[in-house]
Amino acid sequence: MEKMIAAGSVRYEEEFTPPTSTWVAAQESAAREAGLSVLLIEGTQPPQLAESNNNSICKAFQSSPSHAQLCEPFCGEAFARAQAAGEAVYYRCHAGLHCFAMPIQHESQRPQQLAVIGGRAFLSSADYRRLVERFRDGDLQSLWSPELLNNVIFSTPDELEKLAARLSSEAAKGELLPPSSPATAAEPPPQAAGEAHGEATAPLHGNSHAIRQSLRESCQHALAILKSEYGIEPAALIFRIEEKFVRLGVRGGMDALAAIVCERLNGDWPELRERGAVHESPLSLTFQGGEAEVFPLTVGGELRGALVVGRAPLNPAARASIGEFCAAHVLPLEILRLREELQRRMLAAHHLQSFSAVLNAVEPEEAYSTILRHSVELMRSERGSLMLFDEGANELKVQAAIGPRAEVAQKMHFSLDASLCGAVLNDGRPLVVKNLRAAGHAPAPADRNYKSDSFISYPIIIGGRRIGVLNMTDKLGGEVYDDLDLNLLELIAPQLALALDRASWHQKATQFQLLSITDPLTGLVNRRYMEERLAEEVERTKRHHFEMSFLMLDIDHFKLYNDRQGHQAGDLALEMTAQCLKSALRTEDVASRYGGEEFTVLLPQTSIGEACVIAERIRRRVERTQFPHGETQPHRAVTVSIGISAFEAELETPSAIIGAADQALYAAKKRGRNCVDIFGHQPILPPIPHAD
Repeated sequence: MEKMIAAGSVRYEEEFTPPTSTWVAAQESAAREAGLSVLLIEGTQPPQLAESNNNSICKAFQSSPSHAQLCEPFCGEAFARAQAAGEAVYYRCHAGLHCFAMPIQHESQRPQQLAVIGGRAFLSSADYRRLVERFRDGDLQSLWSPELLNNVIFSTPDELEKLAARLSSEAAKGELLPPSSPATAAEPPPQAAGEAHGEATAPLHGNSHAIRQSLRESCQHALAILKSEYGIEPAALIFRIEEKFVRLGVRGGMDALAAIVCERLNGDWPELRERGAVHESPLSLTFQGGEAEVFPLTVGGELRGALVVGRAPLNPAARASIGEFCAAHVLPLEILRLREELQRRMLAAHHLQSFSAVLNAVEPEEAYSTILRHSVELMRSERGSLMLFDEGANELKVQAAIGPRAEVAQKMHFSLDASLCGAVLNDGRPLVVKNLRAAGHAPAPADRNYKSDSFISYPIIIGGRRIGVLNMTDKLGGEVYDDLDLNLLELIAPQLALALDRASWHQKATQFQLLSITDPLTGLVNRRYMEERLAEEVERTKRHHFEMSFLMLDIDHFKLYNDRQGHQAGDLALEMTAQCLKSALRTEDVASRYGGEEFTVLLPQTSIGEACVIAERIRRRVERTQFPHGETQPHRAVTVSIGISAFEAELETPSAIIGAADQALYAAKKRGRNCVDIFGHQPILPPIPHAD
């Protein structure tokens, strides 16, 4: 039967004598004041007897059976290592968190050996960024949830050591430890990697790491503190989002100056980067109308942003105040920035997966509306339109629209030379407008009933070829679009362009688009398109547990044929082989000219046995076709050799599948040509029924 002690989150079994409420209160107080985690344990952890301010990352690992095993060699064995050492032991776990384990003894009805785990904190921003990358793109993607980063803790080695000393003192006060064996931190905690180069960070203590506002709201709040507590205004806060510096907080009419600073930072600004830490002298910036001072914001020795102060020159006392302000606020804001970056990437990844999954299932004419719907959801827009470029008419035509008047919008087209969206496509750069009138543009027609004058117009370009324009208007909640929204859209832009390119090809929108993915001699799709299509089919096969096979074939002794009969005859042989493929394949199969005399065939939802039947049908079709001068070939006919591979546990990537088919093709050539071989199977194939 479980009981709870009101003074803290404590769980224990009936037969276990619980720690006193005095200890629980002391533990809670120590954790709160240090801004660190403290856990009381007996034996392997989890479970814990008392938990105070636990790191949300650790909670996520502990609640996942498949990931908790990663913690086992560290916190899982903390009790044993503490008891063996008899004093505080410091360690760094697989997630990059720094902790200590320390033994304590509880004297009640019977002696009980206990231990505490303290810390669970990052000592450098570099460790935190490495872990975020694992959640975003690595082995921890399945662990991601919005709650994962709710309580991320940063600290310093000194703070961990102080906490260990305090807990030892509290245990001694409550006679939890025999007087003869106090648990003291004999050795200081290890120095964080990179600390000597400025990567150690200030402790966040309780309230700082618990920011619940958005990054933009928090930057505005920080500037309000700069005004109220330090008397400094106007000012602007700039942070790097992904690879671009953007304005996130502005007070006192600093928009224009903040834009200048962003432009210089994005174009590289070595003078500012060389300033180093925030407490050093800022960089003076003269602009039309006055002078400003720019303070670099660094985390872990890396420039993450800038604080721009418009009232200049500042006196030494004001600069010292700004240094104090930056030291208190830069790291919490950087943590929030990383958290929001991870959330944006996860959201973008979800919609990218939806692009691929849905586009494979819908009819080609539905692809455009599907792409637009996911884009609108991602951008939190009430309206959106997708325009495609008609090269012949030199205009943009609305292909899909969402929102009020969508049916009317779908009939619209715009000249490339006399429209705002046309200018965006011609320029090749996105346009983010917070206020249409303030930006000097003509107001939108009144009958369109837009809720705001803010919009994003984004050009879609692939390989230098203009595809179209994506427009987003009326952001939910009446908010304006800004650089953060543009950053989110840029995360999906390359995949969005590819999806539109494929959809355009399926509809045969223009001959130019068709030629871009087909081989001009044979009319089959080219190698680039085949590799993209194979990658998609591999993912679909994994997701739905389908079967899938792949063929690679080439014309036997083709060089001999080409040399004897000439290049024109060789080209004709390639065309005729392609026609044999088309006539022998099903509508869902995808044949390509892979290069030279090599061809490939993707066989979706096809077993290895079915692939053998299809391959043999192709081989026989080519062998029976009357090629000019075919009788001069070694087999008295033009023939092909074919290698087969299939998706399986050992072959689950496109490159592995192609490589296996290539090996099987080589084996078929080695056996004498004009035959079929299967990767990983015996070279002598069973009889295959003819399907001609």
